[in-house]
Amino acid sequence: MRPAFLLAVFAIGASMLADAHANDGFGYLAGAAWRPAADEVVIDSRPLADCKKATLPNARCLPADGFLGPYRSLPSERDTLWLLGTAGLDGSETVLVVGQDATARDFVAGLLYLSGQRQVRVLTEPLARVLAGRSDAAPGQERGIIRTAVFVAPMRGERLVLKQELLREGAGVTLIDGRSELEYWGEAVRAARGGHLPGAVLLPAATLAVAGPRPVLPSGMVIAYGHDAYEGLAYFTRLAAGLGMPAHVYAGGWAEWAADGSLPVDNATYPERRTETLVAVPPAPTPGASRTVLMLAAAVALVVAFAGGWYLSKKQVA
Repeated sequence: MRPAFLLAVFAIGASMLADAHANDGFGYLAGAAWRPAADEVVIDSRPLADCKKATLPNARCLPADGFLGPYRSLPSERDTLWLLGTAGLDGSETVLVVGQDATARDFVAGLLYLSGQRQVRVLTEPLARVLAGRSDAAPGQERGIIRTAVFVAPMRGERLVLKQELLREGAGVTLIDGRSELEYWGEAVRAARGGHLPGAVLLPAATLAVAGPRPVLPSGMVIAYGHDAYEGLAYFTRLAAGLGMPAHVYAGGWAEWAADGSLPVDNATYPERRTETLVAVPPAPTPGASRTVLMLAAAVALVVAFAGGWYLSKKQVA
């Protein structure tokens, strides 16, 4: 029987996790326990149209797709910090990230934390449910085109791992894969190849509840990854904020690794190529060819008319 987890799961003390979250400034907050703080900045991770329609009072709209480049890649460090400055953030604030979609919410929270935001809290309650019980919902504040603040907090760059760094890492590093079990084994493929990074163990993001049994990872450096930067940073948030793990994240994820055919993979599979029936389509006639065809048709018509007339005249004489 194929195991759903390749990682041992044990329960650990909730109080220890709470202390770790308090010291690190990164954690989840249940909806029922949320109370607004005077110095708290609310970040709405929903699509911009939803945020501008109605959100929590004084919330700032920072939709997840606003941070993503082509193929859900991360922008450069400079562009990320500029974008945060256009939302009026300098990194010293305590932010509360809210949203409707958990992956989008956790992605924005993870990006803020890695960028250096002093304290990041994540509201687990879907925002629609929170707004349903409030009478003070208001349109959110869209970020500006230019910076209204300069983001000066030092990035937590040591928690980000690049592909080249991952290749150099040796013994003592544990890789954990946050994708589905089918993707891990190469049975479902969303990238150039299926499979997983060599030696990676499976810990699907979908199985990690905010409250519940806590996995205990082996000692040493832990590097997590998902399908791409969007899912990978959301997975990092679930590990770091939800479980208190001092994990690092390979932001490029499986999509970046699989695209490089020179890199090794475990359980390598390849998507089936689609076979398409090719139907020969005659080329469209050029304008010159069209005129030639029309002239030939007219000539044939004249010949037929002349022959018909000659035949009828002969018949009448006979």
